[in-house]
Amino acid sequence: MKKFGLTLTAALLIALTSACSSGKTPDNPASSGAASSPSAKGEAAPAETVELTFGFNGGDGPTYDLYKSIFKEYENTHPNVKITPQAIAKDFTSTIMTRIAGGNAPDVFWMSNQDVPSFADRNALLDLTPYDGKYFKSGDFLDNVMAGYKWKDKIYGLPGDAAPIVLFYNKEMFDQAKVEYPKAGMSWDELLQKAKALTVRNGDQIVQYGYAQDLSWNFWAPFVWQNNGDILSPDGTKSVIHSPEALEAFTFIRSLMNEHKVAPTASSMQTTPSYQLFQQGKAAMYFGGAWVASTILRDTAFEWDVVAPPAGKTKATSIALGGFAVSKSTKHAEEAVKFLAWLAGEEGQKLKFNGGFAGLPTLKSLIGTPLATKGFEHPTYKNIHLQEIVDATQYARVAPSSADWTQINTEMTKLLQLYWNGEQEAEPALASVDKKINEILAGK
Repeated sequence: MKKFGLTLTAALLIALTSACSSGKTPDNPASSGAASSPSAKGEAAPAETVELTFGFNGGDGPTYDLYKSIFKEYENTHPNVKITPQAIAKDFTSTIMTRIAGGNAPDVFWMSNQDVPSFADRNALLDLTPYDGKYFKSGDFLDNVMAGYKWKDKIYGLPGDAAPIVLFYNKEMFDQAKVEYPKAGMSWDELLQKAKALTVRNGDQIVQYGYAQDLSWNFWAPFVWQNNGDILSPDGTKSVIHSPEALEAFTFIRSLMNEHKVAPTASSMQTTPSYQLFQQGKAAMYFGGAWVASTILRDTAFEWDVVAPPAGKTKATSIALGGFAVSKSTKHAEEAVKFLAWLAGEEGQKLKFNGGFAGLPTLKSLIGTPLATKGFEHPTYKNIHLQEIVDATQYARVAPSSADWTQINTEMTKLLQLYWNGEQEAEPALASVDKKINEILAGK
């Protein structure tokens, strides 16, 4: 996840690439035959330098600089290891896969949990399971977060940062309307009533929306999950989205836009995205990624706060993760895993979040400390309830685990557009999505 001064956005979540090469260089004393051989006095030969390249998802900037400084810290305590970062500013995932196919994959690279199944199924990732208990302990990570880096009972990466979807609100708008601030776990109806009270009209024109949210899967899925519905079966082999639970959730979300008219329509958000409406003071509430606290909400002209999401029959939200994996073809597996374990471990995470990275730590030992919210702190507003972001993480869910998830998500987005635009009703829309997902899973 990368996103922000020094931040990480689910949409900007950082990524890292590494290419492997062994370290004999002209200016490396250990590269000469004389220096690398034991002396006549029987002195031991110095360890050969190992170079690990690390792919970064993005270009030059504060986050890239932060990572380079973290790598220097590792090199200082591991003098036989050289970390060479490489910035990949565009098409990170496809670039990494192309390099893997070409036989010049990086040793260590950033990995979204959503891509773990597809990469693992292509035999592109080193199985880290044998190293569990040796260089890291999977039980040290938050269970729901660690699940995002497992596939078919094996570990293929380690989570480095997290950011759940939460509810932001404009305190000044609530104060002016004399409406009670949102509370964590409020019902869908309570959300609707507050949105109605905060929507302002000038004749037929809406000048202030009570609520706004994006319509990609990680923003509508929480409502499906809150209603005890789901997208895929637990084993990921079939679609379960064509259900009464999902139907009710989709109906509620669109009713906010088209029936109650308290949220921007899908078509209007093509021009002005929901986060911009909130940023510009044109929406009282915004259901969005926690990373916006350290990006677009840094310089707002109004005071805002955050609360854990609403709840239906149960609590649920989605979470964006940024982590790291090792290439299956690395020539330095042992050193690469050691470095990965350090980077995703307590020392690496402390350096990252103390350095200003916007995201949550993924370790149980750090999630309850002040470090957990450090990256989200506002330079001016000191009364923001950032603990709400931490609380939401405890029951947040990752993307469905499937090697076909990227294709499934692409097709769902296309098919649901008719529904969001009001051109199709929920039942036939979900029926078509259900059919398409099952075709993809069946390899058709």
